[in-house]
Amino acid sequence: MLFWLIPFIIGMILLAIFLFFRVKEERVKAVIIKGFVSLMFILTALVAYLTSNNPTSSFGIFILIGLFFGLLGDVFLDLKFIVLKKETLYTILGFISFAINHLFNILGLFLNFYNKDSNIAYLLIPIGIALLLVVVTLLMEKFSPIRYKNMKPFVIFYGLFLFFVTPIYWSTAIQSGFQNITVIIISVSLIFFMLSDLILNNTYFATGFNTPAFIISNHVLYYIAQFGIAISLFFLV
Repeated sequence: MLFWLIPFIIGMILLAIFLFFRVKEERVKAVIIKGFVSLMFILTALVAYLTSNNPTSSFGIFILIGLFFGLLGDVFLDLKFIVLKKETLYTILGFISFAINHLFNILGLFLNFYNKDSNIAYLLIPIGIALLLVVVTLLMEKFSPIRYKNMKPFVIFYGLFLFFVTPIYWSTAIQSGFQNITVIIISVSLIFFMLSDLILNNTYFATGFNTPAFIISNHVLYYIAQFGIAISLFFLV
């Protein structure tokens, strides 16, 4: 039974309410509701995991822990708009929380699905992609209005996790001949995660991008990613 649809639908309703208050700049209401939206992707993951064909897989535990840190990251990155005197601190905490989110996604993958006896290229190519994309991200300061300033070390730190987790999942999907539905869903979801962060990169580090269109697209893409990752646990075998 698709019991995970219940928290998923509630999450979508709360997401619409959150976006309404976020666009209206009612920050306190928005951060509270956003916390509940994120709680819904954790509940979706939990229900999907427990009703899957393999509710004892350690992979589900790693994903659930990762999503919990995603929730923390959500709260921290919205608190930066409320507690302005600690804006930098909450931004850093948000970056660290999401890096840990990706770390647990990576650990779950390596301990459950990644074939360690496969060609080393399946690992080296994702590492190379991650390093290349971090360099490209830093070069954006030269060719765009983006300015990282004192946040540059944390951008590099987070970027390494973000830009590695996506290609390593795709690499693992290729390894398995696209037979693992859970890995495929997460691989696609992580593309949405990256697109969301690319938008966030502009709204945080450049001027003129904190508009309703950017805010809505950023959050919609992000929640597609997190709910997609959550739902993927239903297909564990």
